[in-house]
Amino acid sequence: MQPDNLAVLSEGAVHTKIRNLTAILKSLDGLEMACINSRENFDSNKHFYKQRISEEKSLKVREILEQELTYLDRVQVQMASAREFLLVARAKNSQEEVLAVIGRVEKLLKDNGFNGRLARKEDLKRILSVYFIQNITQVYFDDIDGERYVKEGVSHPHII
Repeated sequence: MQPDNLAVLSEGAVHTKIRNLTAILKSLDGLEMACINSRENFDSNKHFYKQRISEEKSLKVREILEQELTYLDRVQVQMASAREFLLVARAKNSQEEVLAVIGRVEKLLKDNGFNGRLARKEDLKRILSVYFIQNITQVYFDDIDGERYVKEGVSHPHII
């Protein structure tokens, strides 16, 4: 789902968006919304810098560490709106049921003024990569770990 910039909408329009989204979420059993980071999270790095600053004896090194911490804060603020919103629909029985649920969700979104699209395979790999390892810098994701390094019929002397 593509988020709207609420800062440019009137208060009434924001309330309407909230009401419409609530209606969508209530209309289907098992429909859930997930908000995930689409960028890296710097919390562990910031914690490291704070710890180092508290332990550091050298004034110059502390100043450099504080500058790095300030830089990370600035980058994180710039990326504060880097979120992705997912609608997750559960379907248990058949492929026909899955397709029917997808069609219904797409119609509900369109009818209520929201933009969305079905996640592709590459989207799912990127989402899972951000969720599990906070990695958004990788461009290509293997279907199988290491598959790009192995080619059928090619001998690799460094692979045992």
